[in-house]
Amino acid sequence: MEFSCPWVFLLFILYFVCEKFCPLKRMAIYFPHFEFTKKINKDSLLKFFILFFTLLALSNPYTVKQIIQTNKGDAIVLDIDSSGSMDEDGKFKFVQIVASDFIKHRITDKIGLVVFGTNAFIASPLTKNRNFVVKVLNKMYVGIAGRNTAILDSLVQSIRLLKKSKAKTKIIILLTDGIDNSSRVDLNDVINEIKQNHIKVYTIGIGDEVNYNLLEYLSNNSNGKTFKAYSVNDLAKIYKAIDKLEKTNIKNKVIYKEYYFIYPLMIAIILMLIYIGRRR
Repeated sequence: MEFSCPWVFLLFILYFVCEKFCPLKRMAIYFPHFEFTKKINKDSLLKFFILFFTLLALSNPYTVKQIIQTNKGDAIVLDIDSSGSMDEDGKFKFVQIVASDFIKHRITDKIGLVVFGTNAFIASPLTKNRNFVVKVLNKMYVGIAGRNTAILDSLVQSIRLLKKSKAKTKIIILLTDGIDNSSRVDLNDVINEIKQNHIKVYTIGIGDEVNYNLLEYLSNNSNGKTFKAYSVNDLAKIYKAIDKLEKTNIKNKVIYKEYYFIYPLMIAIILMLIYIGRRR
């Protein structure tokens, strides 16, 4: 317990001095053996406690609590391929499971979701509501955006999500198992947008039938990295590796003060009312 104004307790000295050298002068008639005379000492005690709790309230007692908060404030878009080839060997189901686990671990980040096939669309805006993003992801299915693959078009949608974000770090995690055969945008235009908006692109290829030259070109031009996955375990390790690469936590010390002046003040008021009642 600490006090904002501990010096107010010095007023006790003034109180004791006044009690000893400044007696209250008033006209009074005392009758011997009258019961009222027994209340004099009790009234003095009441006055002391009234003063004590009043000064305690004026000293403003409080306790201090320090809480360490970890904030990260990253904006991450999961850019996931849902083309026809993702149905082979249950790849899309595995991606949903691993990506959902990744989302659940990004506690302080805003997560968005883009799904692509022949077309690309925003499935979820950037949000800290991780449960919502996971639910949306689990409702996706192979072919929901068409059977072909439009990687560059999906990046345009991801950039659109990140453009307005005020996050210090902006990340796209692109996952595909095929070759771009449906995009209508130019690669250089996409790269320019990525650089202008300071976006980092991590690319994940599943299997061998992937244009890794394109994936590496995208990641190399955005300070990202390209990964190859051949199994569910590989995919889980990749998402964990990305999670570790982006651990740039900022710790803030937050100090909370809880004040207790109201309690001694209430006691002082109650005792004052009792004192007035006895005097009347």
